[in-house]
This record gives sequence, C-alpha cells and structure tokens, in this order.
Amino acid sequence: MTYRPKPPDLSNISLPPDLQELLEQLARNTHETWAAQRLAEGWRYGECRNDLKKEHPCLVPYDRLPESEKEYDRKITQGVLLGILSRGYRLERDSGAVIRASQGDAGASAAASTAAQLIDPSTLDIGKTIELWRLLKSKNETFPRQVYQSFASNILGRGEPLLAYDIVVEGLRHWPKDVSLRQLQSLSLLRSGAIHRALRVLQQLKQEGHDDEETLGLLARAHKDLAAQAQDPATRKKQWGIAHKSYLQAYNQTGGYWTGINAATMALLVGQEEKALSLAQQVLRECLLELEQPQDKNQDLYWLQATLGEASLISKDLAAARRWYMQAARIARDRYGDLSTSRRNARLVMEALDLQAADKQRLESCFPIPRIAIFAGHLSSPPGRRPLWFPPHLEPVVQERIKALLQRLDIRIGYASIACAADILFLETMLKIKGEINIVLPFAVKEYKKAQVTLVPQGNWGKRFDRLLKQASRVVIASENRTTGNAVVYEYCNLLKHGLANLRAKMLDAAVVPMAVRDQKPGDGPADTPALVRNWRAQGLEPEIIDIGDLLAASQVLELPDGAAVPWLGGSLEPPGEPGKFPQEIRAMMFADVVGYTRLMEEQIPDFIRHFIGTINSLMAEFPYKPLLKNTWGDALYCVFANVSDAGNFSLLLQERISAIDWTRHGLPEDLNLRISLHAGPVFLYEDPLHQGPYYTGVHVSRAARIEPITPIGQVYASQQFAALVSTRKITDFICDYVGRVPLPKQAGIIPLYLVRRSHPGPRRPRGKIS
Repeated sequence: MTYRPKPPDLSNISLPPDLQELLEQLARNTHETWAAQRLAEGWRYGECRNDLKKEHPCLVPYDRLPESEKEYDRKITQGVLLGILSRGYRLERDSGAVIRASQGDAGASAAASTAAQLIDPSTLDIGKTIELWRLLKSKNETFPRQVYQSFASNILGRGEPLLAYDIVVEGLRHWPKDVSLRQLQSLSLLRSGAIHRALRVLQQLKQEGHDDEETLGLLARAHKDLAAQAQDPATRKKQWGIAHKSYLQAYNQTGGYWTGINAATMALLVGQEEKALSLAQQVLRECLLELEQPQDKNQDLYWLQATLGEASLISKDLAAARRWYMQAARIARDRYGDLSTSRRNARLVMEALDLQAADKQRLESCFPIPRIAIFAGHLSSPPGRRPLWFPPHLEPVVQERIKALLQRLDIRIGYASIACAADILFLETMLKIKGEINIVLPFAVKEYKKAQVTLVPQGNWGKRFDRLLKQASRVVIASENRTTGNAVVYEYCNLLKHGLANLRAKMLDAAVVPMAVRDQKPGDGPADTPALVRNWRAQGLEPEIIDIGDLLAASQVLELPDGAAVPWLGGSLEPPGEPGKFPQEIRAMMFADVVGYTRLMEEQIPDFIRHFIGTINSLMAEFPYKPLLKNTWGDALYCVFANVSDAGNFSLLLQERISAIDWTRHGLPEDLNLRISLHAGPVFLYEDPLHQGPYYTGVHVSRAARIEPITPIGQVYASQQFAALVSTRKITDFICDYVGRVPLPKQAGIIPLYLVRRSHPGPRRPRGKIS
C-alpha cells in the first residue's frame, strides 16, 4: 500500500498582515518545543546529524538557525494558522494584553524571560533558581518534562541533591516511566548518600531493558560509592571491580568519554595500571578531537575539560592535569556539586598513584569548593540590662571584618538566624560577596521578628529582615508552633542550624566553619553566643571569632529610652520564672505502630501481648540506654530517649528483632510488623497526675506521631530535625538517607523525611529463624 498525503488546498487563503508577527513567534515556539523534546530524549548538539550518537546540528537557539531551517518552521506554523482560518475561525488579539503589559504586569518580557529559564535556569544564581522553582510549583500546573529535567540538573550541579530529588519526584508524578527523570532521581540519591535506594531505581531500569550509557554509568557510580563506604580492602576492591565492568560496558557500547574515563580510573584502583593508562590515553585523544570541533557558544565544556584533567592525571602528566582542571573550574563557577564529583575522582587517582603531599595540594586547589559557615552573633551583657547592640556607625566596621574573614576562608555558603544586628550583618555580607544564605529560625517568622528584630528602633532592621528572607535559598523553622521562645528553643535552633550545615557539607565534602561576632564577656544563658562557642569547642571545632570588644569599649552602647520596659532577648537571660511552668528539654521521640493488629482475632490478643509486646519489653531490658519514658496503648508504642543516638539505635534494633521472628509459631499473623518514626525537639517535662510519674508532651511529640502513619512497613523514618541532630554527633552505627518531601496526614503540612538505616548492615537472618 502506497501512502499519498492529501493536505487541504489553502492556496486561496492568506494570512492578514497583523498575523505575520504571530507567525514568527509561533515558528520560534515550534523550534523550541522540538528542541526541548530532543534534549529530553538525550540528544545534544553536533556539527552533523548522527542518530546513533543522538547529535543534531539544529539544537541551537532559534536565532542561530540557518534561514532554511527557520523557513521550515514558518511553513509548518503557517499551515496550522491557515487551516484554522479555512474552517471559519477568527484569530483576535486580546487588546487588554497590551494595556496590562504597559502597566507593568508580569506578561510579555517577564514571560519570555521565564520561558527561556524554564529550559536553561543556569543564568540564575542558586537563590533565584530556587525562587523561580517555588514560583512555578505554586501555580499547581504540569510542566513539560524538560522543565523538571532542566531544573533538577541545574540544582544538582549546584550541590543541592535533596531539592533536585524533590523536583524529579514532582516530574515523576506526571511521567512515572520517564527514563531520564528516573536516571536523575538515582543521581540525586547517589549525591545525597542514599546509595541503596539509588541502586533499586537503577536495577529496575536495567530490568526494563535500559542498557544505555547513563543507566550503566550510574550503576557503576553506585558501586563506586559502595566501595567508598566499605570497611575492608577486599570488599572495596570488589566494588571497584563491579564499577569498572559496568563503566567499560557503557564505554564500549557508546564511546562516551565520561564512562571511558571512569573505566580507566576504576582499572587503576583494581591494579590494572596498563589498562588504565591505555583507556585514559584513548579518552584523552577523543576529548582533544572533540574540543577542536566548532563549539556552540552556549555549549558547556565543563565535563569535557574535567575529563581531560583526569585522563592527564592517570597519565601522570600533573601539569596538564592541573591546567585542565583549572579551566574546568572557571566554567563551573558555583556548580559545587559537579566540582565535588570531579575532586572525588581526582582524589581516588591521586591515592592510587601515591602522589607527594605537595602535588596533591596543588591539584586539590584546582577545585574551589567553598567552606560552609554556621554563624552566631549575640552579645553577652551584664545581668539586669540588655544592650540592644552597637551604634549604627559601627556597622560598616563590623561588616568589613566579616567580609575579610569570609574572603580569607573562602566561605560562600552560610547558615544563620536573622536577629539584629550581627546575624543580619553576616547575611548581608554573604550576599554582597555573591554567597548563598540559609536562614534557620527558632520559631514562626512573625513572632521571631517581633522578639529579635523590630524591638530595636534604629538601624531599619525590620525591612532588612524582610529583604533577607526573600533572598534566602531556604528558610527553616525549627519549631513551627506559636511561641515567643526561651533558651531551650534557641538552643534547639542552634543545634538544627549546625546539623543542616553538616548535612550540606557531607554532600559537598566541604568543611564547616563555626563563626561568631562577639565580645569576650562570659555570657548569661545556655543558648547565647558564648555558650554556643563552648559547645563548638567541646565538639572539637575551633570557631573563628570576630572580637568586637574593642569597638564596644570605644563607643557608647545604645541604651533603652528612659522608662522603657526591659525586653527579654531569647538566648540571653531566662525570662522571669512563672509559677507552675513546666521545664523544657531537647529529647528524641519514637512512635511505633503494629501493622496487622486490627486483623487479630479476639482470642489472639493474649498471645499478642505475651509474645509481641513481650519481645519489645525484653529488648528494652537488654538495651543499655533505657528510654526516659515508655508507654503503650493497644497497637502503639511511644518512647522518649535522652538523645538521637539512643533513639536511632533502639529503633533499628526493634525493627530488626520484630522482622526476624516467625509470628505464626505463636499463633499470630505472619505479616505482623512495625512502622517506626523518629523526631527530636523541645518537649515539656511534667508530673502526669494520671500516670503519677514524669511525662513528656508538646507540639514536637505530635510531630513525631504524625510521621508514623506514612512510614513504610518494616522501616524507620525520621524528620529532618532528627537527621540534622544526628549529623552533629559522631554517630557511626546508623545513617539517615533522604526520602523526599512527604505530606503528613490530617493536612499537617509537607515535610522532608529520612530513612534511618544501619551504616554497614551485616547479613540479615532469614525471617522465621527466631521463635
């Protein structure tokens, strides 16, 4: 059968002159839509079309297309418009659009700018990229796949794998089978440290027949990450060998330089030096040839030049390696995630080559990954009086000292609260040096602003506070319940601030620097700056102190107006005691729910209490760090522990013990199991009149309870606060893998959650071996 197209005859119809401009706009849109789809399918720019390598010469902006290609898009668009007109439809312009645009509505130019950024947000800094994504997400619309891919890739490259993961998951809600999104999902998980979850995604892709370079390369990356976590050399070498095999398979199939250079590095690590050198030299030649080809001015050469650096390093040409790495770093700018990946590979090669310390240092300096600052800045004060800060004329001097320290230590990511005045000065200075700011508040914005900012009449602090909130990459509220704060709430905020900085530093393999602006007075509270400095030192961290005692001594401290009440600044002295007030403590809470309890027969209840609850009781008796509180009702268990270490270890032991028992031997359902949730925060301690003993309660207890219903059966989930506090302690027994932002039941909000698992799980006993 021969197909003969029969388009309608439109020769007697012409476009009105006022639609000619629309024709050009739609032709441009036709090209952008085609290009976006090609990029989403894995195509890239190439001088000549190559379907095998997925390269196309027209993957350039519309304005750079040859006139023949533009005319092709115009003809397609013209056919659509003429077809609409031939069927009796009219095309009329909304006259109000011009008026709205002239009145400053976000229309025309803003829409064009946003449309370009949807495909390539790399023109924005990380703060504006996140802000744009939040704006798009607030529209509650479904975007083209390439929007999710572009934003996730960009943010992932900037060193924000958790946010990248959230964006990918949003895209997968609409396109659950999309291969590129699932590959980005696995890469986000790998860069956040959730190796086993990434492996499950990648193994599913491979089972579906996706043996492409990206899937095979990411599988290899997962095994390379497992090697980094291995405790013994034999396991490490085995994982490197698996990674080498997968990288080499991908390279042999596609000739892609990124899998080729990784195959060379893995060969070096498993002791195949000749093979490593041969592969590196081959990749080096291929990359140099590609670099000689005409380049699109918007083409990203970072990975090409970083690969040349790694190939030169394997070839022991250290001067060339350093040159290529430095060129790549100039392209990367603030792509800290990409820089961290390249540096990690370089370190593997340097260790395998056993380079001298000086050579290692010179190569390390090629990767400008900044330090991360956690900041505090409350001044201490004598009892009975509160200095509201220093006079405004001291601000420029203090800001210069902050700037000098930030630049000397190369700090470009900061975590701070936003009280006046030192916090605000620190955050403003970070923005002036093009840094990234992350704000952590102890409680709700409105109450915090009133308690810590606007009570000072001078300095325009309120407006500066509002501006910084808008410019922050993220704002985290430690305790979302309504409160005016006390020392425990501020102490909790400080711990959370430190923990979040640690989590970020772990992903980037960056250093955390505690930093404080203060005088040398002793302080008067458990959550003020001097106390925080002492805590840092107790953890082995030596903070950078900007001592402004000399400035304060030479200047008169701003006093309250005569007759004004003395406000309490949280984090300094405690407010006056109140009769009957309950003390607060920062504790870790565990909730566990028995899955399958509601299906029990009435006569099974005694066996459930005897064996299931009895097993929990036996474990508590064995556990060396007893819970401060334990309670059970029906199918639920609630415990409060002294710290996150005890809570995490007990929860995992409980999950392992319950999962290993064959409950049918006790006349109970086979699938009887637990869901366990963890959270940490300030809770009230009081004498419960019904229990006639100490009890803990508060909003943070409710938060722990709300996580439990959305926890998968047989797993342990934790809040971001719990994971952050884990990162501030030297805990090696377990780790927290990012799960994503998950809606809580009863419309209690959407929060980041983490999977708690053993750092180095041993062989699991088969279910049913324990009776």
